[in-house]
Amino acid sequence: MRLICINCPKGCELEVSVDGDKVTVTGQGCPRGETYGRAEATNPTRMVTGLVKVAGSRRPLPVKTRTAIPKRLISDVTNLLANTTVIPPKRIGDVILSDVCGTGVDVVATADF
Repeated sequence: MRLICINCPKGCELEVSVDGDKVTVTGQGCPRGETYGRAEATNPTRMVTGLVKVAGSRRPLPVKTRTAIPKRLISDVTNLLANTTVIPPKRIGDVILSDVCGTGVDVVATADF
């Protein structure tokens, strides 16, 4: 598997191979590249951003996951966000959904409303 590392401005071209439990990463220019390559090959994660409805308003509330979640759960999380309505007031950092999809990660507000 070929990847471009996104952990620093270098953008190293990585070659990652997986053989059972053994993951080999080559092409990295720093230790972060190896960590990134291993994670992408075994359990890729992403931050999720989105919008939730606000009761009594046409303007939505922007939200994000507090940390990255497994990539395979992104559509589950976005579906939950699409069906979530909050009641104001909300402040930056307020938990909108806790332990989203059993990940242990909270979805939090990214603006005051």
